[in-house]
Amino acid sequence: MSATGWVLGAVIATNSCIQAQPQSGPEDLTVGQRRLLCDAPADAVTPSLQSRADAEALVNEDRFALNAHYNNYILPVSYNRRPNEATWHYPAAPIDSHEIKFQLSVKVPVTPSLFSGQGRLFAAYTNQSWWQAYNKAVSAPFRETNHMPELIYTHQPALSWLGWQVNSLGAALNHQSNGQSGALSRSWNRVIGDVSLSKGYWAIEAKAWYRLKEQAKTTIDDPRGDDNPDITHYLGHGEVLFVHTRFQRNLSLRLRGNLDTGKGAVEAGASFPITAKLRGYAQVYYGYGESLIDYNVKSERFSLGFEFTPWL
Repeated sequence: MSATGWVLGAVIATNSCIQAQPQSGPEDLTVGQRRLLCDAPADAVTPSLQSRADAEALVNEDRFALNAHYNNYILPVSYNRRPNEATWHYPAAPIDSHEIKFQLSVKVPVTPSLFSGQGRLFAAYTNQSWWQAYNKAVSAPFRETNHMPELIYTHQPALSWLGWQVNSLGAALNHQSNGQSGALSRSWNRVIGDVSLSKGYWAIEAKAWYRLKEQAKTTIDDPRGDDNPDITHYLGHGEVLFVHTRFQRNLSLRLRGNLDTGKGAVEAGASFPITAKLRGYAQVYYGYGESLIDYNVKSERFSLGFEFTPWL
């Protein structure tokens, strides 16, 4: 078959698939979303914020599927050059600088599409854990686990600005806690606003947050009150994420901090496809707030492992 004939055949096959979707696929999908079900293999496409939004819309109609929220990964090789012994309560052995770090992050819609399909309310949950899996002297405990449930409204405004597509505007009510009590308890509540932009191979997400105030503790052991009143000194009032995606290879850079105190953090990542569902992933973290237990302690971490769902 000639190249022209191959292309024409592919177009006809795709259009036939799209026309069949109302009978065989989820209802209330745009043509772009239906095309994702019928188009060429994923390795022929460079992902974008819009293609992710279209793919997520398909999953939203599936009762047996969850959408990824942040990227999901497991990093079996994770080395921290500056482990924090102050919050370690296992006298049999010190903290092992080598541990396993992983993140699970999902979201589900809790309302149907709103405002002519441009908006939707989601519930999300992110679990991030640091596991002392190689520290056999203390029975390989989980050193820290952070839980972050969120209620998020996302709106797709179909706007552009200086050549950048404004893909989404959002607002969230966010709680983050390490599930501990007493002197090890850490938590905070935030209202977060965000905007996502894309242009070519680039995507940018900017967030700003306001921490909801809590009453002060009367004593350090008081179960009520603020566990970490100075957390914004180290984690600041916002962050910016940059993602460059080409040929399914992702480079990401996340910056967070407080300009008044000069405290903050940098997280850089790189991932590449191994199989359809598995990616190689390298991550570097430098600064404060990697985990809640260490929000005011600087981390210098390098990790290698696998990513299951990328940013894009």
